[in-house]
Parts: sequence; C-alpha cells; structure tokens
Amino acid sequence: MDQNKPFTSSNNNHIALIFKLSILSRFLAWIIALISTFIVDDYDSSVDTILISHEDSTLIQKIFNICFRVFLRWDAFYFTHISEEGYVYEQEHAFFPLLPLLARGLSNSVFLPLGYFLTYRQILLLSGVLIANVSFILASINLYKLTLLIFNNKEKYEKYALVTSIFYILTPSCMFMSTMYTESLFAFLSFFGMRLFYEGNIWIAAFIWSLSSFTRSNGIVYIGFYIYEFLIKDINRINVMKIFVRLIKTTILSLIVLFGFLTFQSYGYYEYCILNEPRSWCNNKIPVLYSFVQIFYWNAGFLTYYEIKQIPNFLLATPMILLSFYGIYDYSKIDFKRIFTLGLQQKQQQLEIKTPYYTHNLLPFIYLWAVLLLYSITSIHIQVITRFFSSQPTVYWFVAHLFMRSISKEASKLDKILGYGMMVYFVLYGGSGIILFANFFPPA
Repeated sequence: MDQNKPFTSSNNNHIALIFKLSILSRFLAWIIALISTFIVDDYDSSVDTILISHEDSTLIQKIFNICFRVFLRWDAFYFTHISEEGYVYEQEHAFFPLLPLLARGLSNSVFLPLGYFLTYRQILLLSGVLIANVSFILASINLYKLTLLIFNNKEKYEKYALVTSIFYILTPSCMFMSTMYTESLFAFLSFFGMRLFYEGNIWIAAFIWSLSSFTRSNGIVYIGFYIYEFLIKDINRINVMKIFVRLIKTTILSLIVLFGFLTFQSYGYYEYCILNEPRSWCNNKIPVLYSFVQIFYWNAGFLTYYEIKQIPNFLLATPMILLSFYGIYDYSKIDFKRIFTLGLQQKQQQLEIKTPYYTHNLLPFIYLWAVLLLYSITSIHIQVITRFFSSQPTVYWFVAHLFMRSISKEASKLDKILGYGMMVYFVLYGGSGIILFANFFPPA
C-alpha cells in the first residue's frame, strides 16, 4: 500500500501550474458571477438586507455587499446562520458543523480586526468563502498527488495526473466550490485522506476522514477502504488469526472515521431527546436526527423524489448519471471476473493497458463510485448529484482517461467526440451554473 516516492522536478512544475490555475479559476468564477448580477435580475434580492441589516451602513460594507452577495445563496444562508447563531432550528441539522465552526473560529481570531469595517455576518461569510477557496486549491493539488500514488508514480502518467487535476479545476460544480458550501472542504479532506491511506499512513487518514464525516454525512463511506484493504483484498491468502487481528484493526479505524458523524448525531440526540421534550424520531430503533431531517424537512428518502414535477431536475442530472454509468461499465468490461469477485479473481492473461484507468488499484474507488451512484439516483435530490460527485476522484480519472484517449494518434471519431464532449460539458455546465447560482436560480 505504501507507494510513496520523491517528487520529480516535473511533478513540482505540475503542482505549481495546478496552484496557479486553481487560483485563476476561482477569481474567474467570482468575476463572472459578479458581472452577471448587473445583467440578470436576481430571483430574490433579499440578500441585501441579510448582509446589511441597518440603513446607516458604511461605504465599505456596501461595497462588500455588492462584491460578496454572489456567494450568499441557497445553502450558504444556513451555513452562515449556523456560524453566527448555532443550531437554532431542527432542519439545520442537515448541515454538518465543521465548516461553520471553522468560519466562526477564523472570524473570532484572524479576522477579528475586520469588525471595525464589516458586520459580523459579513466577516463570517468572508471566512466561509476563504475556507472554501483555499480548500479548493488544496484539493486540486492533493488530487494530483493522489493520482500519482494510485498509478505508482510512473513518469508516463504524470501528464494524466495533470489532466485529472485540470478537469477538477473545471468542475461542473464550479460555483459551489467557491461559496460557503462544504463541497471544497469535503473534497480536500477526501483526497488528502485517500493520499495518506495510499502512502501507508492509515491511522492519520482515519482522523482526516473523521473530519470529513464531520463535514458531510457521506464521509462515513470511507470505512470501505479499510474493509477492502484488510478484510477482502487478501482474504484467500491469510490465516484465521490474521483475519481476527485485521477485523479488530478495521473496527477501530472505522470507528475513528465514523467519530465525526456520530459526534454530531449525539449532539442532536442530546439537544432534542434529553434537554427538551423528546421529538418523534427519538423513539426510533436507531434515533438518528440526520435521517429524520432529510426525510421530514427535505423530502430526501428512498424514491421520494420520483415525482412528475421533478423531471426537469432528473434531466439536469442526466449527464453526470450517464457519465458515471459509462465510467463504471468501461472499467468493468475489461475484466468482469475481477468486478464480481471483489478482485479476488482476475483474467489469467495480462492486459495491455494503454491508460492507467483500468489498473487494479482503482477497484475500491469503482465500488465506491457505484455505491454512491445507486444512493444518488434513489435517495437524494437528484439535481445535486453533480456537486455530490465533486469529491469523487473516479469522475475526474475517467474524464481524463476519455480526453487522453481522444488526443492519441489511434483515437477514433467516437473517442474524439467523447473526449472533447466532456470538456465542453464541464465548461458549459460549470459556466452556466455560476450565472444561475449568483442570481439565485436553480439548480442548487
């Protein structure tokens, strides 16, 4: 599992380029969003009164309001409110606390002097936006390093790793990665944890993933890496005693990963089932506030979103759904035996692999992608699948695979259509999403 090797000068040049491109992309997204607000009428202009609640606001506060109101949309309202007031309403428990806590901490320390110029709410928003954008930059770099690790740091795949990170920078979830949402922070924690895991730092990875499960609920799925690595991967080559030891190790590591999620749910249980008159969900066999809130307040449950009126949202999600199905199938068709036996059996003949996408190292990521795809199309607001998958490296590995194949000498017409089509999809979906989000239009 430890595939750590020193970086070459080429790697460092790539990292420097990724760093510059990620910063440039964030400024470009901000500029496009800002300009669009002067051209398109906001669906809801009440944000002005939310950021500045009094008439005698200063010139600096008014300028801040004009420049940063593009970031205070949809779920950003909840994160800003939680940062300022804590969890006041039950439905707010759909939003996990790490981002609000970090924003409040930054506002009450480094940004404290800004209180002379800005309102506290403005400082909280600024903190949240800064955290999101810095996380995006770090996620871009960590995805590059993770890609090199997964594909054994082979020099011939350095360009593939660079293209992967560039597609992440061009993500269709572009604006969500810049505003006070958890997407960028979660992606950074996800990629960083994966990188640590494949460097052999499994315990540190568990603590990083614990922070991810304190950021978004889907951070809990990363226990799958430990289950696959210690209980499945070599199961036919180890004795019973080793299996028992590995089972204990996996259990401890999994509990560390789950700690962030469980801590937040324990807080909710204490707040609504012990301190106050118990709510209805407190009597459930497994009293998890998050599950109740998603179903009761947000109508997010198994097949609950399958309504005629949601057809437009399913259409918006179709490109990412098709991309995911195709990516999983394209990997699986190389060796179906490998997929259906959890990698315990493979084809006897050695396959000539021209791109790294088909490598055996990708197998646990493919399973993760498939599980999250099944969950997405059955149990969430389907229009958010694009940003839901913003933290899945397989999306970017597959798109990079299609693009690299499209520019090869052997590329067919279909290869070129798929490769360049992905780039067009990323740019157009991301660009239009900036304008829609900044002016308070769906999808969100």
